[in-house]
Amino acid sequence: MSLNLENKVILVAGGSSGIGIALVKQAVSLGAHVHVVGRSTEKLALVQASLGSSITTHCADIGIECEVEEIARTIPVVDHLVTTAAALVFKPFLETSRADIDSMLGSKLIGPINLVKHLAPRMPHSGSITFYSGLAAYKANAGASIVAAVNGALDGLTRTLAIELAPIRVNVVSPGVVDSPTWDFLPADTRSGALGSIGDALPVGRVGTTTELANAGLFLIANGFATGTVLQIDGGANA
Repeated sequence: MSLNLENKVILVAGGSSGIGIALVKQAVSLGAHVHVVGRSTEKLALVQASLGSSITTHCADIGIECEVEEIARTIPVVDHLVTTAAALVFKPFLETSRADIDSMLGSKLIGPINLVKHLAPRMPHSGSITFYSGLAAYKANAGASIVAAVNGALDGLTRTLAIELAPIRVNVVSPGVVDSPTWDFLPADTRSGALGSIGDALPVGRVGTTTELANAGLFLIANGFATGTVLQIDGGANA
């Protein structure tokens, strides 16, 4: 499916790393002007230096409504909204602090809600909203209780917003394990071994790439008949 984003405006929250930056780069290559939202001024500066005037960066925490509202004031029209933002904590439920929970809710659920609330009114009828949830919503793993809860909530939010905001389309991509900066907390050799073991257990024989997951988001942007859809791109983990 061909996708021409010439003169389109896209906002990508979480667009300074991982799947987000992969999607930003592809959108720019297709002609879009992209507003990149992130919390790290250093990462945003690197993206700006790489892509130049094709993007506009915004340093903000999407979990804080007034910061999203301020961004919205500066953008008259948004054709497509994408959020890949995630600040996830994996630990046993009884060891998960309120701060951990608030961080996950802020990035993965309250953040998307804030974005839709303030940017949907600026979208044309042909616009689209794409969330990124995750495999934890469907496949239970110890240490991922809150991750599963917020991902599942996003899926439910998507289906309802697809009805309420129509004809604006609302969809969600549910990634499996992806080779991304999420795993950078591990030493290099441990990281490689962990991802290799996970990949070996999947039907496709490997973990995903950020480019593959970015492609999934672009597919949902391009497909005018897709709304209320949960697109599982997980290498067969949920088969």
